[in-house]
Amino acid sequence: MWLLLVIVLNLQVSPPHIQHGEIVGTYGTAKACLKAQADLLEEYKPVPPPLNLGCLPLNNVKST
Repeated sequence: MWLLLVIVLNLQVSPPHIQHGEIVGTYGTAKACLKAQADLLEEYKPVPPPLNLGCLPLNNVKST
């Protein structure tokens, strides 16, 4: 299983810290997660600097 995670950083403090984090989707394959990531990036073009997103594997968990 793969998680598509969005993290918003607070860049006004040093060092930056996480202001908000959210799992925006779960996917059965890395390919499906990466496609959803690309689609989300298209929505947010241009991507604001505090926005970070990526696909993370959640090992040993099977989707039901």
